[in-house]
Amino acid sequence: MDTKTKKEGQEYSNNVIDSLQEILNIKDDEEKQEQVFNYGLSISKEKVINYLISWGGPAYRLKITFDEDNRMINVVPQYQDWFTEWVTVPTTSKQRTTLVNFAYELGLEE
Repeated sequence: MDTKTKKEGQEYSNNVIDSLQEILNIKDDEEKQEQVFNYGLSISKEKVINYLISWGGPAYRLKITFDEDNRMINVVPQYQDWFTEWVTVPTTSKQRTTLVNFAYELGLEE
């Protein structure tokens, strides 16, 4: 992600989070609930399966995401060193194809 997009994304996110906090500050519970449900455009549900390949330092997993119909929609590799958060590792097109094909072989879609 380029620096400009990252900066714009951070500013947009800050504005959204500020708006969410304003809604949470509403004292009337009914009004707050109405504002919460009317704020977003839609709600969708995804299922995430983490396929752990190694643990410890370093740890490595495939984060496999499915849509509401249990169709695989994304596979990303993630890396973690001791006491750090998981980081998504960039991949090439060829590597993404390998990851998706491997994930299909796991037979996780039903």
